[in-house]
Amino acid sequence: MSKKLNYKPIFTLSYLNRTLQVTREGGGFIFLLFGVGIGAINTGNNLLYLVLAMCCSFIAVSGVLSEQTLKEVSVQVSLPKAMYPEDPYPLHLKITNEKKTIPSYSLYVEFPKDPMGRYHIEQAAYTYQIPSQSSVDKSLIIVGLKRGPVLLKTVHLKTSFPFGFFVKIKTLPIAVETLILPIIKNVALPSPTEYSEEGEGIIGLAGDDLHSIREYQLGDPMAAVHWKSSAKTGSLRVKEFSRGGLHSYTLFLNIIDPKTNVGVGPVTLETRITETASLAYHLIRRGDEVSLKTPEMQIPSGNTESHLEHILKYLARVGYEPRE
Repeated sequence: MSKKLNYKPIFTLSYLNRTLQVTREGGGFIFLLFGVGIGAINTGNNLLYLVLAMCCSFIAVSGVLSEQTLKEVSVQVSLPKAMYPEDPYPLHLKITNEKKTIPSYSLYVEFPKDPMGRYHIEQAAYTYQIPSQSSVDKSLIIVGLKRGPVLLKTVHLKTSFPFGFFVKIKTLPIAVETLILPIIKNVALPSPTEYSEEGEGIIGLAGDDLHSIREYQLGDPMAAVHWKSSAKTGSLRVKEFSRGGLHSYTLFLNIIDPKTNVGVGPVTLETRITETASLAYHLIRRGDEVSLKTPEMQIPSGNTESHLEHILKYLARVGYEPRE
């Protein structure tokens, strides 16, 4: 069950890993408390003093019970290792009450918003009761919005138990990582006869059936050279394969502006990464082999799902620091 604790705090006080927020109802109760206290002092009425003492006891009981509810409660979080953007994924929670005898009541588990806007997590997980030394499993939905590594560092335990006058929040440290992959779009796929110079586009390498042998052109890979024919003619000749079947492509990703020799702007970077990821995705799904090459490294050719995942994970981290 997921729901949101709807309230607008009128006062917030934080200390270490605890945060206390006064709700509108709690503010009204405190205002009433001050009114009763002033009336008791001005009139000396013993009944008003009794009412004042009772109101103060409500606040004390609220603080004690809410603290007992949050005490010795742990949260374990699990996420998929990688996510495609704009697709919903489950975020699993295991909420454990480690106290020996005292249950916990009315708990909300909520995640802080991502300041970079790379993901969104729905509302909060709610559980009415967790008995002592037991656990409750909950699930939320997380949606990736922008590519890149994601590290969930903290989770908030909230409770308004028992009276709803105050909301007490306990911040728990966690360390859960996931990776939001680049956006995949529909792109025009190249044919095996389309060639380009290295660093400018895509190089078609091979297919299943030999179609013809032609003269070597700049940008042709040495793996495609037909050595017997080259030895006879005295010039390099390469094998050309028919379109039907497995072909191999090298995708070149350049994120350096050749004029300034610095990295390209964020808009250009995202455009190039999206195009490269989309080409890799659709080519491998078509059955072709794909290799990724950058000025710093090269991923060898392959056409398996794990190879595609390897390429997409690399592209997802381009432009980010290793632990960002």
